[in-house]
Amino acid sequence: MRRLISLQAIGLLAAGLFLSIPSFAQEVNYPKAEVFGGFSISSAAVSSSSTDPTTGLTTTTSLRESFMGWQASINGNVTHHLGIVGDFGGQYKTVAGIPLNSYQFLFGPRVMFRGPRITPFVHAMFGGVKEGAGSTTLTILGTSVTTPAVSSTGFGMAMGGGLDVNVSDRFALRVPQFDWTPMHIGGVWEKNVIRIGIGLVIKTGGK
Repeated sequence: MRRLISLQAIGLLAAGLFLSIPSFAQEVNYPKAEVFGGFSISSAAVSSSSTDPTTGLTTTTSLRESFMGWQASINGNVTHHLGIVGDFGGQYKTVAGIPLNSYQFLFGPRVMFRGPRITPFVHAMFGGVKEGAGSTTLTILGTSVTTPAVSSTGFGMAMGGGLDVNVSDRFALRVPQFDWTPMHIGGVWEKNVIRIGIGLVIKTGGK
């Protein structure tokens, strides 16, 4: 008799848990999409070599150049934790009178760990990159020489993540997004490149 009562109690408990699953699902709210826009910094290692005419020894010096610009993305949420993101950025700098630019067009999955106050996330994105040098005019021995604009397109990646601090149900601050962004252009890998983005996130819709 006691065993029968115990089995009935277990059955009722299991039925209650099963029936409560829809209510749990209804309590899980997340936006359909998250749109980000803000400031971007891309830092790349640049190497230069010089040869001593006396000794014939070549010395290689490595330093980092920082490019300032913008970054934007849209994240479409598939589930509470999984989204598909399209990420776009552009950074610029003038070096020795020559305007340089770099653009990224990247896509891939993003995993979010949503909390009431903060949302950490990680992602892996792949796509295209474009680097170029703008047209400039140089004066050589009293003669003005104009160099044409040139650009190269290649393969790019972004491996990283970030942290969103929720301001309200519709807004969050991204502080920051950090990515390792290697790229393959002109048959050469540029691996020592990082990118940091800071800005505002707007959440739209709800699921």
